[in-house]
Amino acid sequence: MSTQSLIIDLREQLPWHRRYMSTTSTAVLWGCWFLLWRPMVVLLTFIFDSKPYESHKLLNAFWAGLQLDMMSLLLCAGVLCLWCKLIPAHTVKATRQKETLDYARHFVLPEQEIVQGRAQKVTTVYHNDQGKIIRVE
Repeated sequence: MSTQSLIIDLREQLPWHRRYMSTTSTAVLWGCWFLLWRPMVVLLTFIFDSKPYESHKLLNAFWAGLQLDMMSLLLCAGVLCLWCKLIPAHTVKATRQKETLDYARHFVLPEQEIVQGRAQKVTTVYHNDQGKIIRVE
């Protein structure tokens, strides 16, 4: 392997089962790619092997469908642009940061207990039977 190359090829260092899996999956993906093109190949074969009038009729139907698709795509884009401009976006309202006094009021605890509990490395929170906080140590 050349040190000047930008392509890193370490395929020889992979175990045989990983190389086999990589090669097989690549072949399957190429097969799927060719299968995706099959309808176009069939259509082109039909156009070139048919009479001129039939192929002209088929191409007109194809172009008519393409025009309808493009018009519906442009209409959809226009509706989305109008939707973004006319309908206001919902903004997230910033809430004020809660203070220790707010927590003390909510949990009906002395503010000093909450301050001490925050300052410690290990805090024990005691609950009653209903799940309400009754004490913080």
